[in-house]
Amino acid sequence: MSVLRTLKHWALSSVPVKYSFPESSLDVISKTIEEAECTTSAEFEVIIERSLPMDVLNANESAHTRAEQLFAQYRVWDTEDNNGVLIYLNLSDHAIELVLDRAAARVFKQQQLDEIVYNMGEKFKKKQYQEGICDAIVELASVLSHPFPNKEVQDPLPNKPIVL
Repeated sequence: MSVLRTLKHWALSSVPVKYSFPESSLDVISKTIEEAECTTSAEFEVIIERSLPMDVLNANESAHTRAEQLFAQYRVWDTEDNNGVLIYLNLSDHAIELVLDRAAARVFKQQQLDEIVYNMGEKFKKKQYQEGICDAIVELASVLSHPFPNKEVQDPLPNKPIVL
């Protein structure tokens, strides 16, 4: 466990996510997810976490490991076509992670995903958080709409971002 990382998470834990993502931004992201899901059967989930829980910090887990845990916990994998997509942000670590279910992952080259994450990071540096996430959702949906066109499926995931 890194003492510096733990202190950073502890110090930032009381800073509300709403400073970076006010309710109006979360509403725009929800609308973007809704529109994206009209073009593809893929399901999108956005989870924004200010700081990690102490047990996760004590285990010295990476942001990617945390994203995978949340992918499972929030059942992003539980889609008809195995094409769930999680966009995970950890604000204390400045971490952006994409976790894709197996069928969705087969559609992308790692370079494409790296580019999406890079572009999000560039937007975030300019404090364009909403735009960064919305652009990523649109790009992911654009690629996924070809192998997974929209069809009548149950919408198992909420469109509103989850803030932890």
